[in-house]
Amino acid sequence: MKNVLFLCIYILCIFPVTGQNSDDKEYSHLFNGTAFKITHSIENGSSPKKGDYIKMSLEKYDSDGQLIFSTEMLDASNGIEMILNENHIAGDIMDVFAKLKPGESAEAIVPMWIADNDETLKESSENYRYQIHLYSFKTPEENKLQQEKLMVQLRAEQKLLFDSISTAYSKDYKIYYKKDGLYILIDKKLKIKKKDFIQANQKVKVHYILHLLPEMKALDNSYLREMPIEFTVGKQQVIQGWDLALQQIKPKIKAIILVPSWLGYGFQGTGREIGPNAPLIFNIEILQCSD
Repeated sequence: MKNVLFLCIYILCIFPVTGQNSDDKEYSHLFNGTAFKITHSIENGSSPKKGDYIKMSLEKYDSDGQLIFSTEMLDASNGIEMILNENHIAGDIMDVFAKLKPGESAEAIVPMWIADNDETLKESSENYRYQIHLYSFKTPEENKLQQEKLMVQLRAEQKLLFDSISTAYSKDYKIYYKKDGLYILIDKKLKIKKKDFIQANQKVKVHYILHLLPEMKALDNSYLREMPIEFTVGKQQVIQGWDLALQQIKPKIKAIILVPSWLGYGFQGTGREIGPNAPLIFNIEILQCSD
């Protein structure tokens, strides 16, 4: 589940855009044939450095001029935030963002072999075009301070929310576990001994129903798909909240897991249905557990 966010960022960094003659005098030339021109400029300001956090929007077009990706496809009409990483190959889109000031827009032409990170395509003359905009950026230090302040607020808000939900379920469920914002609710009649806990490195098969909080919007239901999730506990194959919760319960039971945003999809979200700092509620059923 949590790999969703990393996949989206990977696609943004390497996926291609459209061909145009980069010998145009309006274009500034970078590395390995990449060129760009500022389409909306800002007089004052500084540009981000590698390692900074940038908020940006992006459109990508293939060599026929067809749109193949945009940040709006991720339900991010106001842009997304990501780290200005070191490029895979000199001349990728990260080098263009490093030339912009906040508020500036640009068109970039990137050879296919750079955009695809594939040197076997080096002989191809095809390019891709990006339309990009840099909203803002912040240093790692500024980002850390901002996140620390936000975490104080999130912990207070999500605790109130989870306490309220626990109360709503209190007729049939008890709070069995509560630590670092993670709540596990189980049947009041159920008793679990530590010796029966699911262990790290065990393989499990789990049915689940996922709702987005606080509005309880239904997002996923493995029962309807008739496809329980299978994974190895403690191997970061699922969100952290799941890895922690499953090691506090035993197989063959049902439970409700309230996952705070920092143990779910964090400050970024998934870019689509799960937004930044979103708490989640899972109804789970441990179907099977094996070594």
